[in-house]
Amino acid sequence: PLAVVIENHPDARPQSGYDKADLVYETIAEGGITRTLAIYQSQDTNEIGPVRSARDYFIDFLIEYNAAFIHVGGNSDALAKIATNHVPDINQFYYGNYFWRSTARYAPHNVYTTTAKLYSALEKAAISKTTTFSPLTFKKDLAEKDRPISQNITINFSSAQFVVGYSYNSKTNSYLRSLAGLPHKDKVTGEQLSVKNIVVQYESMSPGKSHTGEQKTNIITTGKGKMVLFQDGKAITGFWEKTGGNSKTKLIDSLGNEIKFNPGQTWFEIVPQTASVTY
Repeated sequence: PLAVVIENHPDARPQSGYDKADLVYETIAEGGITRTLAIYQSQDTNEIGPVRSARDYFIDFLIEYNAAFIHVGGNSDALAKIATNHVPDINQFYYGNYFWRSTARYAPHNVYTTTAKLYSALEKAAISKTTTFSPLTFKKDLAEKDRPISQNITINFSSAQFVVGYSYNSKTNSYLRSLAGLPHKDKVTGEQLSVKNIVVQYESMSPGKSHTGEQKTNIITTGKGKMVLFQDGKAITGFWEKTGGNSKTKLIDSLGNEIKFNPGQTWFEIVPQTASVTY
């Protein structure tokens, strides 16, 4: 898998390549601005971006899939964690030939790549293109006759520019994603993003500084916390649990059963414990 940092600053929108990702993690970088980690394995895409800098908690997410980390630099805590954990790493600072800067946008919102270029970069870096990991567990979609007519979800990360919405389509059993009150569309295709599973994980967050004094968000990704899964037009409450930095995050429903996913794209919304999520 390829785990690519994609930014979500308003000047970076619309982004490219979310539609081909298997998984996307979304959380707060600094100052209420959200940033994402898109993980690619089952599909290729000819444009991903804008690619931005690493944050240390992204490593906690991608390490569960033994993914290669793709980014443009990073704060000092993230770069140190990459080295400490021996994460397979493609940093644009050292592999610039496998990225390009678009002239249609200004820096730093203009770095792009493709899955083909990234697999070539792995070869250049002598990183294996194959690995093993514990996959998600899947189930069949709920039968159409048993699906609710509609469901609307609103996730407030910070300001209005970072409000996420999902609107359920009973026919396709998927959720259309919106951002800042508008349909969230892919830059290349112009199509609105469609998601099969949405996991909201409430985690402890606080503003902080890296060991060299950079502004950052501290996120505690281990332990246990509240979780809500949206799928099949329904909300399933429960909790998430992660025992250690390299362990898999378990998602458990209120009956004590581990969550199973519908085939298709999943977004993990990693929100502060005080976040407003309505549905």
